[in-house]
Amino acid sequence: MPKKKRYIYKQVYIGRSDKKGKKKFKVVLSIIVCASVVFAIYFSYKKLIDIAYKSNKMTIKDIKIVGAKNVTKTEIRELLPFNIGDNILKINLSQAENEIKKLKPELKNIIMHRAWQKVQVKLYERIPEAFVVNNDELLGVDFDDTPFPLRGFMSAMKVPKIIYTTDKERKQLLDFIKRFKNICGDFLSNILEIKMSNTGDIIFVINSNTVVFWGDEMPERLYNKFKKFQKIYVDAMSKYKNIEYIDMTLYSLGRAVVKPV
Repeated sequence: MPKKKRYIYKQVYIGRSDKKGKKKFKVVLSIIVCASVVFAIYFSYKKLIDIAYKSNKMTIKDIKIVGAKNVTKTEIRELLPFNIGDNILKINLSQAENEIKKLKPELKNIIMHRAWQKVQVKLYERIPEAFVVNNDELLGVDFDDTPFPLRGFMSAMKVPKIIYTTDKERKQLLDFIKRFKNICGDFLSNILEIKMSNTGDIIFVINSNTVVFWGDEMPERLYNKFKKFQKIYVDAMSKYKNIEYIDMTLYSLGRAVVKPV
């Protein structure tokens, strides 16, 4: 009886080892098959790419530039690092966009995308919200606080010129213009220049060469303050031929001073 028991135990042991070996074999075989498929796909893809790079059907036959108003299409074409006849798959559009934006600060954005045998270049030009002077050159500046060269008829636009001594002052004045524009409407076109006093108060000059001492730039009372100023200005213009200044710095105390010439 003992011999018979040992024989049965040995049979069971050998059977389990055999199953484990078959399982390992299947795992290894699966890995080899998967690897073979991956390599086959990779080399097929690489071959297709090589064919595409060499194919005449993948060449650029048209470059379409849209959105050009003040910037000319010709100057953009000259800056493009690709031409008609180049392979459309080999060009780096993101790099081209970044390089042109560096060279053309008057562009707010530029987006390129591929189509069949064509590249479309979409331009988004900056529009001056104010003028600034840098090294005796008049520049435009938008609410991104990005100075840029004036193009076309931009220099004739009726926007205020910012007088500033630091970049921080320029940014503060731009922020004020942005808020003021939303509530004053067409009146903004009457402002010739705008600056900050030594104490941080806003001062601007309007068309009639009237100086307006606006005072602080508290946004929460800007709307009511402008409505009050509008009434004072209209009333003063009806009474006096010329006005030297209007002082709104004491508006919070219910006072405003008008000084005629």
